[in-house]
Amino acid sequence: MLTRRQWLVLVPAGMVRAQTPVSFERIDTHVHLSRPSAPILAGLQSSHWKVLSISVSRATGNDPSDLKQQIKGNEELHRESKGRVAWATSFDARRWHDSDFAGSTIADLQNQFREGAIAVKIWKNIGMSLRTADGRYLQPDDPAFQPIYEMLVKQDRTLIAHLAEPNGAWLPIDEHNPEKGFYGSHPEWSMYGRKDGPSKEDILRARDRIAARHPKIRIVGCHLGSNEEDLEALAARLDRLPNFAVDLAARIRYFAAGDRDKARAFLTKYQDRVLYGTDFTLPAGGDDQKAWTSLAAQHDRDWQYLSSAETLTYNRREVRGLALPAEVLEKVFRKNALRWFPGIG
Repeated sequence: MLTRRQWLVLVPAGMVRAQTPVSFERIDTHVHLSRPSAPILAGLQSSHWKVLSISVSRATGNDPSDLKQQIKGNEELHRESKGRVAWATSFDARRWHDSDFAGSTIADLQNQFREGAIAVKIWKNIGMSLRTADGRYLQPDDPAFQPIYEMLVKQDRTLIAHLAEPNGAWLPIDEHNPEKGFYGSHPEWSMYGRKDGPSKEDILRARDRIAARHPKIRIVGCHLGSNEEDLEALAARLDRLPNFAVDLAARIRYFAAGDRDKARAFLTKYQDRVLYGTDFTLPAGGDDQKAWTSLAAQHDRDWQYLSSAETLTYNRREVRGLALPAEVLEKVFRKNALRWFPGIG
């Protein structure tokens, strides 16, 4: 029999409201916690959620890297959580041209696998920031990375790929750009006007070549694989690449802003290839209890939107929920995570 907490989900300010019944433990496959937190662990335990905390190598240029601190924090969090928090590692791709890059990176990753890491993430600085000696933008299918991908196949680890960005990265930063807020604050990721820069499709095709060249590798494309505005293009990729899946992190808002029937049809057809995630980031300092309340509220909104036919406010829009079938919900919120991330359960 389900407990009352399994039938209810916490929402902000301590309020509780009825939810679509949940008979299984749900998994958020895309968060960035990177340090121990008693309130977060207590909240996950009481609400019957598991998460995958992902390390990211975000440093560009000569900026200092905090990757080692993230890895250490995720290792500690994983141990303290007794398995409720799984974790993924990463590597600093800025060293790609060093003669020992592949060997030393593989050695580091294997050490992290022994500490419990179940996946490896690559980030958008590959494709949108790093350059070769002749000025070309380094792409994710560069030969420098091939030994790492081959190792992931042998070690049965998943590649998490946040490559490229929403279309707004290639548009003028003006009122017509749906991502104006982000690129206005982070112009370094705007590709608009860079005549020597790759197109979005150039980067995504390079990612697709990894999947095609390594048919036994599992790739989870973050943020709907950066095809959030074009579900037809994403569907074609999923049809062509059976070893490719995508997460929903920070992109459910695109479904809510679009055609409900189209979104529902896509998620139903590709129910085996979509994983739930939020992209929640735990601040380095602050009120962790408040942070948990925020994450719990996001879980609540997303579950309600995907599971019910109710009208709710999502991203400041009044929308009707998708009312996905129970079997689809269990795949998106649990079963697909177990399949695409062995060891997460």
